[in-house]
Amino acid sequence: MIPSRRLGFFVVALMLCSFAPTAQAQAPTAPGVEIDCDEKQPELNVHPLNDPVVDITCTVKNPSSFQESISVEKEWEGLEVDMMLEEDTFDLGPGEEEDFKVTFTGQIRLSAELSYDFTLNAVVTNVGMLDWPEALASNSSVSGDLNIASFGMVDLDISDQSTRTMSEGEEVKITFQFRNNGNDDDKIRVSITNVAELEEAGFSFPGGTSVAEDVAEDGVSTVRELIIRSPSEVAAEERYQVTFQAQSEQDAEAPVSEVSIPVQLEVTNTAGGLGGGLEEVDKDTLVMYGSIGAAVLFGLIFVVALARTLRRRANAQPMYVPPVEIDDDLDEDDEDDLDLSELDDLFSDDDDGDEFDDVFADL
Repeated sequence: MIPSRRLGFFVVALMLCSFAPTAQAQAPTAPGVEIDCDEKQPELNVHPLNDPVVDITCTVKNPSSFQESISVEKEWEGLEVDMMLEEDTFDLGPGEEEDFKVTFTGQIRLSAELSYDFTLNAVVTNVGMLDWPEALASNSSVSGDLNIASFGMVDLDISDQSTRTMSEGEEVKITFQFRNNGNDDDKIRVSITNVAELEEAGFSFPGGTSVAEDVAEDGVSTVRELIIRSPSEVAAEERYQVTFQAQSEQDAEAPVSEVSIPVQLEVTNTAGGLGGGLEEVDKDTLVMYGSIGAAVLFGLIFVVALARTLRRRANAQPMYVPPVEIDDDLDEDDEDDLDLSELDDLFSDDDDGDEFDDVFADL
């Protein structure tokens, strides 16, 4: 039996002899193969809104002067991603080449930290009608890396989205958090997007109009806040919307997350005509205060009139009070015997009207 190595050389020599008539014109090229791919570092887009599939195109070529059968095999250890060859065997004539697709299929939301190496090996299995010995096999290979593309996705959370009622020069704090729903660490920024409109209306922002924070993959920020100060003067009640927007700085094409907070401006009730910061009073209150004042004034007038009447009576008729002997043993029943009829002389029915008329006439 002829050893395989010697057999291989014999076959090669035999094939070269078959081309002897044309040897002087062009020397034949020994059996071989070449392989290459248009993309050696493909990226798999695993965004939830996309289909996680990526294709690359590879080319296998027969550079020899012989008809060849070529086999392509893959080296792949990816767990979350599958690698499939559109075709893995080729029959190529001298100088011919053929393209085929390599498809990588994965899952959505894979971490951007994942990366997989791949290798394609092309081996000549037959030359013409003869099996090509392994010892003389000519092969070629191409290698690359499959990467997971980063994507940004943010979620802004403002727990209290109720209307903020503000008077002039008042401040309110809007607190919030934001989540990184992307597949990579991200810097997330929250901004007030309609600043120009609000500043034109008189609003101001003592702490700035935006905040940013680095948030790990699938992480949540700390509690942040932005301060809104109402206009120093509010002429009329008006309603505004303050729009907060969170966006990814890792992925400029990532969708933003927005929340709007209503702000109601109220006019402060002040008595501008009276000054001194006195509060305005309505018509009912004015009527009440007027009634009280009138009652007090009438009472004062009545007291003055009564006092002047008593004084005139006293001057016109001096009152004599006789001495009274007090008995220590006077019983309580004797008190009923006191005669107070003399006091009636102070006010006679005939003169009362005239006296009061004179008093009010003097006023």
